[in-house]
Amino acid sequence: MSVEGIDFAQAELIFERLAAVAEALAQPAGVGEMETVGNLVSYLLDHPRDIEPLLRFGISELPANWIRMGRLSYHGMDGKVWRPADARRAAVIKKLERMP
Repeated sequence: MSVEGIDFAQAELIFERLAAVAEALAQPAGVGEMETVGNLVSYLLDHPRDIEPLLRFGISELPANWIRMGRLSYHGMDGKVWRPADARRAAVIKKLERMP
């Protein structure tokens, strides 16, 4: 991916706003801001139409399950590296196994 044509002043403003949204969400929730902004970027990669509403109005503009809808891998509580699509699939399978 080329960086030609990127307005770096605008990019800086976008990163500042993403950090502010992550801080506003993470601090009251008692979770890491760095992880939160990473989750936001992961989600926005697959849902670019949500960039503007998020940056303008904050986290309330995202769907309730946004954190599970990202693209980038993450470390699970089990110590494994999970791809989001695999984690979603595993959750569906687990739910189906519990059905009578």
